[in-house]
Amino acid sequence: MAYEKCIDVSEVIWKEFEDRDPGEITGRTGALYQAGVYHLPFLDRTLLLSPVRRQVQIAGAPEAEPGFRLCLTALQYLLRINPALLGPGISPLELPGGATFFRGHHSLPNAPLEERFGGDAAGFLAAGKKLHGATRPAGDAAVALEVFPGLVAEVILWQADDEFPAQVSFTLPAHLDRFWFLDAVWGLLSLLTQELLQAAAGE
Repeated sequence: MAYEKCIDVSEVIWKEFEDRDPGEITGRTGALYQAGVYHLPFLDRTLLLSPVRRQVQIAGAPEAEPGFRLCLTALQYLLRINPALLGPGISPLELPGGATFFRGHHSLPNAPLEERFGGDAAGFLAAGKKLHGATRPAGDAAVALEVFPGLVAEVILWQADDEFPAQVSFTLPAHLDRFWFLDAVWGLLSLLTQELLQAAAGE
């Protein structure tokens, strides 16, 4: 079964979101809560999440469908993450169990980025800038992206040359596994890959 829209997010998660004390969520994450709606920064946008309506909208584009992956990741952030306890960036493979988990169906989503940006570091940096990313001194090009408040992911590109193919790697907060299962971490990286590709395409 393919999950594509916000409406496909589990009822259990929505119910937990509806039952949670707004003061606990805002105090922990820094998200705003006004008139029953959470305002959550996401890359270059702001998401509006309504627990009662079980709805996620993009500020300024209320008719746009955010998609299942973004809705689920945003809800998991608000319900679980404490940004103050996230550590410095490490490879997802260094997370406990990461080297085993990130294989096969859950392989890190570096291949689409290598294919698109392997010979286009300038395009990679431009896509990162569109998403309000900050340039970092790593690889041939690197951007740090604050996906949600306090949750920063870094994407590092080595361009292809005569000897080696293109390579993309990621870093994530060292303690992310304290709050999320690894499938949620994989979902976050897949979402970030999707966002970079869309930014490069001008969508």
